[in-house]
Amino acid sequence: MTFLSNPLSLSRASLASLLICTSFPTLADQWHFSFDNDVVIGQDGDYSNGFVFGWQALPRADFTLAPWPFSWQKGLRFSDPNKTVQWGAKVYQRMWTPSEIEHDYTQPYDRPYAGILELESFTGSYSANLAQKNWFSIGVIGPASGAQAMQELVHKITPSTPPKGWQYQVENQLTLQLAYEVDALAFRREVTYDSQWELSGYGHTMLGNFRSEANLGFTLRWGDDLADSFGQLSSHAGHFGQYSAVARKNGSWSVYARAQAGYRFNDLTIDGDVPYDSYVQIKHQQAKASAGVIWAFPTWSVSWSFEIYTPEYEPDPNKWHGYGVLSYSFVL
Repeated sequence: MTFLSNPLSLSRASLASLLICTSFPTLADQWHFSFDNDVVIGQDGDYSNGFVFGWQALPRADFTLAPWPFSWQKGLRFSDPNKTVQWGAKVYQRMWTPSEIEHDYTQPYDRPYAGILELESFTGSYSANLAQKNWFSIGVIGPASGAQAMQELVHKITPSTPPKGWQYQVENQLTLQLAYEVDALAFRREVTYDSQWELSGYGHTMLGNFRSEANLGFTLRWGDDLADSFGQLSSHAGHFGQYSAVARKNGSWSVYARAQAGYRFNDLTIDGDVPYDSYVQIKHQQAKASAGVIWAFPTWSVSWSFEIYTPEYEPDPNKWHGYGVLSYSFVL
């Protein structure tokens, strides 16, 4: 397939697909940007950078007005007395690198260079104590993702250590992914007259040739009007919820902590084809934790979080890895 050798053409194709999906002006209500980067821990390596550009329709009572690309996806939900529904799409580029990016030779005992570019659709239903979400994505991992050009540009601007090993990255392969997540409230309590805290549990499952895994976790939140934003947080990479739709005029806020553990069956960033003999193997048992803060107004919101996770491959000498996520949304 010719386009796989041209990252620019694939990027344009993904953007065009997103614009086609968002050609429903009354539905494309929230736009959002997110940046993931490991600069917060002061080192390169492992998951290095991510960029999200997407939109979501503001909450509706049902899927009657949903465009056709989302019609089949809503059927993946279990029946529930939902209060509102949402749908959306995003373009997501991510990259992974070895710990030492200044080397211009292969590093068979470190994770390989890898980049992925995905176009993803999303639907979800929400109530004050139960939420269901699912995602379907199509993408490409390898040189066609454009990750090499992105990292070289960012490191040239910052300035940071120039990456010199991208010629040894995971080779081109199309990816298909389907993910499902359900959140269930355990309890919610008043802290003050104007704030609450709550504890909930969730399960997140992902199937596809890029990654397949199953996770269980819990979420602890403290803030105002938590029932109105229940389930908006997600374990799904790159997902950003709706907070402006239920925010107060003078602003709403919440802080949270999440933790999960699970089993990963496959991972193309570890076991994908590379042009050399690699001796790394996927580490199946996985754990992840995050903490963050969200500040929202009726027309915009911003969030910051810090994510940590256990090693994804063997032999990895590090006990954990981390990165920060900065997200911003605005309502049209």
